[in-house]
Amino acid sequence: MIKNIILLILMCFSANALILEDYLPQDTRYDTSIPTPKAVTGIEVGYRHYRHDQIVQYLSILGASSARARLMDYGMTHEGRRLVLLLISSDKNMENLENLAKRDDILRVWNGFSVHGNEASGANASVLYAYHLIAGHSEKIDKILNETLIIIDPTINPDGYDRFVTDVNSNRGMIDNPDEYDSSHNEQNPNGRTNHYWFDLNRDWLLLTQPESRARLKQFHQWKPHVLDDHHEMGSNKTFFFQPGVPERANPLIPAKNIELTNKLGKFHAKTLSEKGMSFYTQESYDDFYPGKGSTYPDLQGSVGILFEQASARSGKLQTEEGLRTLTEGIDNQFRTALSTLTGAYSLKPELINYKKDFFIQAKEEARKQNFKGYVLDFKNNLIKAQKMVDYLSIHNIKVSMLDKSLTIDKHKFEAFVSLYIPINQEQYTLIKSLFSTQKSFKDNTFYDVSAWNIAMAWGIDYAKSKTEPSRKNFEFAPAQNSYAKNAIAYAFNWSDGNAPAALNYLQQKDILSKATSKSFSIKAQGKTIEFKPGTIIVPVNKDNENKVLSALSNISEFFQISSYALTQGLNEIGVDLGSPSITTLNQPKVLLVKGTSINAYQAGSIWHLFDTQVGLALTKITKLQLNKIELNNYSHLIFPSGKFHSLSDKETDKIKTWVKQGGTLISLQKSAMWTEKIVQGIKKDDREDTKIENQEPNKSYAEFESDQAKNTIGGAIISAHADLTHPLGFGMQQTVQYALLKGNSLLTPSNNQYSTPLIATKNTRAAGYISDEKLEKINNSPLIIADKMGKGTIIKFNFNPTFRGFWLGTQRWLINAVYFSSLIKKTELD
Repeated sequence: MIKNIILLILMCFSANALILEDYLPQDTRYDTSIPTPKAVTGIEVGYRHYRHDQIVQYLSILGASSARARLMDYGMTHEGRRLVLLLISSDKNMENLENLAKRDDILRVWNGFSVHGNEASGANASVLYAYHLIAGHSEKIDKILNETLIIIDPTINPDGYDRFVTDVNSNRGMIDNPDEYDSSHNEQNPNGRTNHYWFDLNRDWLLLTQPESRARLKQFHQWKPHVLDDHHEMGSNKTFFFQPGVPERANPLIPAKNIELTNKLGKFHAKTLSEKGMSFYTQESYDDFYPGKGSTYPDLQGSVGILFEQASARSGKLQTEEGLRTLTEGIDNQFRTALSTLTGAYSLKPELINYKKDFFIQAKEEARKQNFKGYVLDFKNNLIKAQKMVDYLSIHNIKVSMLDKSLTIDKHKFEAFVSLYIPINQEQYTLIKSLFSTQKSFKDNTFYDVSAWNIAMAWGIDYAKSKTEPSRKNFEFAPAQNSYAKNAIAYAFNWSDGNAPAALNYLQQKDILSKATSKSFSIKAQGKTIEFKPGTIIVPVNKDNENKVLSALSNISEFFQISSYALTQGLNEIGVDLGSPSITTLNQPKVLLVKGTSINAYQAGSIWHLFDTQVGLALTKITKLQLNKIELNNYSHLIFPSGKFHSLSDKETDKIKTWVKQGGTLISLQKSAMWTEKIVQGIKKDDREDTKIENQEPNKSYAEFESDQAKNTIGGAIISAHADLTHPLGFGMQQTVQYALLKGNSLLTPSNNQYSTPLIATKNTRAAGYISDEKLEKINNSPLIIADKMGKGTIIKFNFNPTFRGFWLGTQRWLINAVYFSSLIKKTELD
């Protein structure tokens, strides 16, 4: 009886489900020796979400079952999941696969699925698309495969994808519940959109901070696709979107021919969706401005990038304002538009191939018209950053070399062997121009993402345009060297040297006593004067710990590029002595990071990633609900990423206040910083934000809302700031003028303490990107970092994310110093 009931339920459930034949074109014959997705996984396409390992398993079997296909691994995620590409062409072409990227008669089409892991209809459609191309036989398929290489990236973000799939599949029953409040439609937080460290991989094509992106870009430049499509999902109450996006918001570096080809391809998408009666739209909502997205980066590479957005069905079936959304409908739309991309590209094959050739020729011609030859970058303060830059540029196929003779430009000396040179007369000139853009005015001021990403500003590097070709050589990385002495009483290394924070963390993990100085001193070593600036790390040594210390110093020299110098006496000729009260013992920090509901996951992830991968410090990640249970006195620091903390009770807030007063350090960013100053510190803003009714502007037309909203929002722009490098939070940095990425509408209340604002926006602060004049007036001269004492503890507030998307190397040290040097901050208020 029970079995019959279950069978009846399953029959009812499957009544509206599609079987494989329902998706596939009727004019195609399929090779029965090629296994179907269900034959391998036991699950029909669209019945429920496939796991990443099931997708890879199926594609592996497909690759082994046909001479048309080959599965290749191209990388590994943070969590150890395979990154794979399935390459498909005719049997004959596949015999010489490695040469297909070089052949002028071969069209190359790249289909990318589910870069956002919780936009899963794409990944599920990838197996259907692969089956069709490998098992399918028709005159049309055979003709396309003879002249085309298809590259399928089935799950761009496997870690996030499996997080989503595990969540929704574990909450689904035999019958799908379409109620939006059902747990199967509501993920954990952070959700599956992001990768392991909660990074949005669809913003990382340009920035390359994540292994998935770095591995993928190498493949992109190896195979050089003419067309790349990017399959996404959007809000469930929408329909289907395909590019072109908003015409006025296209990146000015994208040629008109690219937009023309995008429009031509759009007709193929419109045709296939119209055939099934699917509603869709174009030229609204989305844009092609920020080149860190999968549909925009190709546009600066002579390729045509296409964005698809399918209304999400979440776990499988979801009731929406537009009716019932289903996973099978989403898979069908993604499958159809992957095919329309392929067939459309094939129809436009001569145009696409010629366009890509001409793109790079025209880029070099444009470079030759410029009044300068290239960019010179100064790395004399951090050669480990130079190595990172060389690696970064090489993945983007950008040529770079090292100066072997010093060069002075505008009174700035770029020294030999520590400065890099990027010539603009190369195929990647368009991308180079984008990387160094300082554009401030735009045709349309509404942006889907950030409006600035200048790499020199982001990395904190002095740079200049060179009007001549400088003398240069291939980059060589000079290893750090230590200076040892038998009579040493301590060793010291500068906080600006190599990866000093990771070195300090290593020493502390080894229980090696470490101190920091707030004042400078100098010694004579190796025949020259070595200056140790504030923030210098001092490691005392004696007969009992000498072997342990020397072994540790050798390791940090090798792994973190740190040069340590022997101190042989406590009395220094210049600067403070080793017994000075300005030299403080550093305790190993123990840090809490709050994440979860109503917390900015991207920001929390970037902080976690910084300390986990760059410093080696394990942060204890908790939710707001755990704050009341945790004994805060067991921790030295508490980090609040931007978010809403109003739900904390008075008891929980008082607990935080008491902990700070007893010596804890509270670090809060943006919205959380505004909450901190109001609730924890009790700071009251003045009345300037309270607008009286009689002073309100006249009513406006409804149509003006979007443009006014853009003026009131900082979507992501670069501002210049003045840095106080004498402040402990500024130790180890070299530039008094720095650049922060400002995103959001938060503002800090200026401190009454004149010594507590180590980073403040300059008078004319806009450096690159869009900020409305109204917003700019408020930001100019505003505090970006405030460090206040509260009892024995410290409150440090940021009005920006100093490690934005893991790319803002130039300001990351502020956050690192907030953790390691907060104990050096003294009470500075005048009586």
